[in-house]
Amino acid sequence: MPSRYRNMEPYASSPNAARGDDSLKKPVQGLSDTQPKPDLTPALKVISVRGIRSFSQAFLNVVTPLYLLSRGVSSAELGVFFTLSFLIGAIMSVPVGVFADRWGRKPFLVAFTILMLFWGAIFSFTTNLPMLVTISIISGIGRGGGGMGGGQAGPFAPAESALLADLSPESERRKVFSINGVTSSLLAAAGAALAGLPVLLGRYKLFLLSSNEGLFVLTIILAVVSLIILLSVHEPPRRPRETKKKRILSRKSTQVVVYQSLVGALNSFGISFVNSLFVVWLHLRFGAGQASIGPVFTASYLLSAASVWVASAMAGKLGSVRTIVLTRFLAAILMVATALSPFFWVAILFQILRTAATMMATPVRQSFTMALYPSEERASASGFTGVVRRLAGAASPPISGGFFDIGQLELPFYIGAGFQVLSAILYDKLFAKLEPIAAAARSRDTDEVPEPSDLIDDDPS
Repeated sequence: MPSRYRNMEPYASSPNAARGDDSLKKPVQGLSDTQPKPDLTPALKVISVRGIRSFSQAFLNVVTPLYLLSRGVSSAELGVFFTLSFLIGAIMSVPVGVFADRWGRKPFLVAFTILMLFWGAIFSFTTNLPMLVTISIISGIGRGGGGMGGGQAGPFAPAESALLADLSPESERRKVFSINGVTSSLLAAAGAALAGLPVLLGRYKLFLLSSNEGLFVLTIILAVVSLIILLSVHEPPRRPRETKKKRILSRKSTQVVVYQSLVGALNSFGISFVNSLFVVWLHLRFGAGQASIGPVFTASYLLSAASVWVASAMAGKLGSVRTIVLTRFLAAILMVATALSPFFWVAILFQILRTAATMMATPVRQSFTMALYPSEERASASGFTGVVRRLAGAASPPISGGFFDIGQLELPFYIGAGFQVLSAILYDKLFAKLEPIAAAARSRDTDEVPEPSDLIDDDPS
């Protein structure tokens, strides 16, 4: 048989094969030409760790600010603490992103999980205020969050997003990020409900269950479980960087980073006016405690989980960019409505809707932006955009805390909504032309991502 036919096992052997007639085109009976179903088990493990972290962060976001207030910390001081936490997270996110592309993403997720374990240990076994504040600032755990996604964002985020993207085939990426968002929201809902348990069980004088320390001990247990799961994840090999390449990011990726950083900074600055101190706002405005605030966050997370699928469907019909823009406009309107609410239950209703509007497009945005970068640059790009967002978000809490201390409880909401609207307008202006990039990436089965050079104007105006 001629050499050109030796490796053609998928086709039927025939005496006429050498003549090259149509018998070569007939598949062997019983062989399927369908592609094997991708194995999403490693991605699901990463998602499960994200869910566990959301579960713990959800109750800690409610308990920790009120716990620190009970230790004599003022609203303005809390704002400063949260700002320092944002700043440290911002500073760490850049090296995390850069070195995650070089050394691997998994080690950084493991390191944060160990930090989470230390946080739980310190809060469980000491009441020393400087130690409590220091570990909270360094880890970013328990810094409020206003019910947004369980507060799971942190300096590890560039490594996590890049690892999840690497573990997800292009055709399944939006689905995987949607599952990630739903899982986070559902488990955060359960965690937020748990925040009120110590108060409800306080009358029974049970040792750990009737105190916040019990939740701190639970944090240690959850960190250990997360660590076990992470160690079982096999990180896939990545395409090696060019040896002659001196730049961390290509010129094309740098353009996208600049655009993404600008709109992300405006949005983060606006949201942080409210989110970090929202628990404090409810306490000051309506006298609410953790027993009544926890269910609010639970409802927020549950609606957010449902809204993720709505956003995914919207993106399929309207496109990713338009979905992101519309949800940001809606979130800004609901932020103002929350501030104007005369009663606790009205404010809660608007807050729940605002949380859903803010979170629903997050998986769409993550999938969209990850498709804009080559695989070997994803963590670095995420790190640079993350540092800008966190630096912008770090500036808001002290301002809000200062307004709260002088009795201006609504003004932060109005300022935050204005910046969200500006962010939505610029997002549409800068990213509308990049929609074909994500669409082309999802249609491929490889990790190759189209470059955006031909679709980005030198003058975005």
